[in-house]
Amino acid sequence: MFVWLTLLALLVPSLQSDTTLRRYTALNFPGDSESFITLLPDTAPFTEVFSFCGWVRKLGSAGWPILLSYGGNEIRVQDEGGHNCIFGSCLRLTNKFTVPRGTWYHYCSSWSSESGEFREYVDGELVASRATAPGRQLQTGLQFTLGNWGEGGLQGLEFEGHLFDINFFAKELSRSEVEKMAGDMCALNEEFDEGVHSLSWEDILDQPRNGTVTETDTGCLERGEVRSRLEEARSGVRQSEKELEQVASRLNLIVSRLKTETEQTLDWAEKGENQTTAELVESTASLGRNIRELNRVTTLLERTAGILEEGGTGQDGSGESDTRDATKFCEKLVGMTITKQFIELMKSMDGGN
Repeated sequence: MFVWLTLLALLVPSLQSDTTLRRYTALNFPGDSESFITLLPDTAPFTEVFSFCGWVRKLGSAGWPILLSYGGNEIRVQDEGGHNCIFGSCLRLTNKFTVPRGTWYHYCSSWSSESGEFREYVDGELVASRATAPGRQLQTGLQFTLGNWGEGGLQGLEFEGHLFDINFFAKELSRSEVEKMAGDMCALNEEFDEGVHSLSWEDILDQPRNGTVTETDTGCLERGEVRSRLEEARSGVRQSEKELEQVASRLNLIVSRLKTETEQTLDWAEKGENQTTAELVESTASLGRNIRELNRVTTLLERTAGILEEGGTGQDGSGESDTRDATKFCEKLVGMTITKQFIELMKSMDGGN
């Protein structure tokens, strides 16, 4: 347990900086029918209440561009409000979606079986509401699609533009909460996640993507702020390197002790002293496990150091990096692959020691 908690504590400073940068990433949909995102999340918490909100920047002019659909028309939102649907019932709201092309706007909708009302907001203003059938619930197990409709890949329904900070909440947001959320695109408003099941923007960013959906800058972070956050991440990793070496040293001592104990066990077995075969096998297996864990720590340490060295300067060697390069570097620095391997390592070490 000591090793697990130590490693987890070391990761926190770097992960916090990386997570903040990650949250400010938008997704660019190029406007072709092959570029979309599908996911199958657990929707059981949303069956009786939900809200979903996010920022949209329309760049294209396709006939029926779909921002989001769930189960076809169980939920459907178009970027110009042409056919916005809930439970198969659709409204035409083009006179409410009048934001000029290329301008960010905030979209939000909320519903609960208790209120029986599906409400839609644009830039914090309530633009439409309609009653739903008594006792109706959101169907579970259907597919979410961003940037197209149904299974995706349909021409004429492709979205062209940017999406940012799309979140689903298992609660019915109030009008004042929606107004606050729409007031500042760069605020993130993380308090809405507290104590509520949600499908977060980070979850969506981690999903596989079809076609050429790419990440892009939102403009929320100024160049100097990106460099500041990047340096925080670097400092955290440098400190982690030092303390991880101490953890590796401790593991070396554990391996050395187990090696000595195993050699003693082998000596006892050779001399015919009272040692069962099961005890001998367990001692040998324990030694092997710890050697493997030590090798994994060493490998991850080397990878982290290599990434840190690689990202130390900009492409021109000046130490300057633009927003996109800085964000990509931070993602790679303490990215999902390394993080997942660390978590896996922590769990195995906790169980083995």
